[in-house]
Amino acid sequence: MTEREKRGRLGGKSANPYHEDKKYPEPTDCPRCHLAYRNGRWQQNDAQEESVQSHSSHCPACRREIDHLPAGLLYLRGSYWEQHSDEILNIAKNQASTAAEHRPLQRIMWIESQEDRTEIATTSSHLAQRIGRAIEEACKGTLTIKHADDAQLVRLYWERSL
Repeated sequence: MTEREKRGRLGGKSANPYHEDKKYPEPTDCPRCHLAYRNGRWQQNDAQEESVQSHSSHCPACRREIDHLPAGLLYLRGSYWEQHSDEILNIAKNQASTAAEHRPLQRIMWIESQEDRTEIATTSSHLAQRIGRAIEEACKGTLTIKHADDAQLVRLYWERSL
């Protein structure tokens, strides 16, 4: 891969306050979710390596959860949602668990029901979009994706009437 073919922004600081612009000392363990920073990335902690003296730091996903600051918000509403909420929530949870197998920093932060809709908050905008698209594919309906001006938050609105 040549320099021009690299993906993403080159140089400069990221505006994302949770962007990992550093390497942690290895091994580092998250005291909250028990992920381990090994080989330059956060991953599931192997039981074999627990005897090693490790550093402690919250992973970026836990920092988002502690700060109560999601990267993705998905809003579900409509008469179809009201009648099929259990099945739709299972789709969301299955997508989150599948994503977490390869990207453990992508997780659902909360699922809250409000008066006329339900909100799903995620630690990653990619996970929110993955869940929204999976629900749209399985249940049809209308999915609208809105990115914030600073690209730090994505809001998705899914709705379907019977």
